[in-house]
Amino acid sequence: MTEEPDCRTRVYDSLTRRLLPLPQSRDPERPGGRLLNLYVCGVTPYDSGHLGHAFTFCAFDVLVRWVEACGTRVRYVQNITDVDDPLFERARRDGVRWDQLAEREMKSFLADMSALGWRPPDVMPRASEEVAEIASVVERLAEAGFAYQTDAVYFPVREFPGYGELSHLSRSSMLRKLRDEGLLGNVGPSAKRDPLDFALWRPSAADEPAWPSAFGVGKPGWHIECSEMSMHHLGPQIDVHGGGRDLIFSHHESERAQSESLTGCVPFARAWMHTGMVRYGGHKMSKSLGNLVVVREMLEKAPAAAVRLYLASHRYRTDWSFRWEGLASATRLTARLADLLGGGGGAGPPQEVGRGRVRRWEGASDLVDEFAAALDDDLDTARAVRALRVAVRQGDAAAARWMTSILCGSAALS
Repeated sequence: MTEEPDCRTRVYDSLTRRLLPLPQSRDPERPGGRLLNLYVCGVTPYDSGHLGHAFTFCAFDVLVRWVEACGTRVRYVQNITDVDDPLFERARRDGVRWDQLAEREMKSFLADMSALGWRPPDVMPRASEEVAEIASVVERLAEAGFAYQTDAVYFPVREFPGYGELSHLSRSSMLRKLRDEGLLGNVGPSAKRDPLDFALWRPSAADEPAWPSAFGVGKPGWHIECSEMSMHHLGPQIDVHGGGRDLIFSHHESERAQSESLTGCVPFARAWMHTGMVRYGGHKMSKSLGNLVVVREMLEKAPAAAVRLYLASHRYRTDWSFRWEGLASATRLTARLADLLGGGGGAGPPQEVGRGRVRRWEGASDLVDEFAAALDDDLDTARAVRALRVAVRQGDAAAARWMTSILCGSAALS
C-alpha cells in the first residue's frame, strides 16, 4: 500500500518531467513506518565494470543511505542480466561457457562495488535463475491478449497507447533509435507486425542456453526479465525504478508497457530516476566504443573514498566528462578528511530521526542543515560535497564524518 511520503526529499521523475516527493509505501513490518521499494537495473556481466556503472550504482547508494538516515526502511533490488545477447556473443568470441563468463565478471563487479563501499542490495536476482517464472509471465501476457507468436513471441505496442511517454520520443524517433542500434528487426507475416514490437520470448541459437516454455524451447527477451524480477521481489507497483538514462528507450519504455498491461496497476513505477552519461575522450563511455575507465584502474590511482567523492561531485542526472584532474582534486580532499578524522570511517555521530528528517545532534553546525537540504533537493550531491569541503576546512569532524558516511559509504579514506 502506498501513501504520500512524510519526507522533504524530492526527486526528478523522467515520466512526468517534474520534481516529486520521493514516493514511499507503508512499511508492513513497522506500524507507522515507511518503506522505499527500489529497483535498479543492474549489469550484464560480460566485461569489466567501468566508471559509468560505478556512477549509477554509487548515486543510488547515496539515495539509499540518505533515505535510511531519514528513518525510512529500504527494500533494494538490483538484477543481474545474465541471460542476454551481449553475454552470449562475448562467450562465443572468447570460447568460454556463457555461465562461467557471467560468474567471473559478476565476482569482479561485486569486488569493485565492495571496494567502493556500497550498501549491497537486499536482493540481486539473476535472470538465469528465474527463467521459468519469466516464461510464465509471457504466457499470462499472451492469455490477456498482449502477445502474439510468429518467429518469436512479441509484445504488440499498439495495444499500449502510452508507449513512448516515458522516453518522450515520437514514433519516428523511436524507430530511428532502434535502427541505429541494429535492433529494428523484420516486419512481415512470419515476423513482427509492427517494427516497434519487441520480443518476449525467442528461439535460442545452437550454442546458447535454452529453456522450455509454452511457446517452445528458447530464451526470454531482455525487457521481460526485469518486469518479472521487479514484480517477483517488489510486487506489481514499485516506488522508484532507476538506471542509466540510456535505458529509458527501449528497455524501460518496454518494461513499463508490458508490466502495466499485465497487472493493470498504473503506474508501474511511481517515479523513474535516471542517471546521466559519463563521457571520456569526447564520447559516452561504453564497452562498444572501448573508451572505458575501469573501476580497478581508478582504485589503483586513488583511495576508494576519493573515487566516491569524485563521482558525487556530479549530480546524478547530469552528463559529465571524466578527467583525471578531477579525481586528483577529490584525492586531496580525501587526504584532508583522513587527517581530520584520524583515518577513521564508519557511521557518523548519534542522531535522532523523526518525521522523515534528520534532526541535528547537539552541537552540530549549520552545515548539517545545508547538507540535508542539498540531498533533499533531488539528490544534489555536488552541493553536498561542497558542504563537506566547508566542514573539513572548519575542522568540524562530527559533521564531516557523518557526511562522509552517506556520500562514501564504507569506502576507505586511504
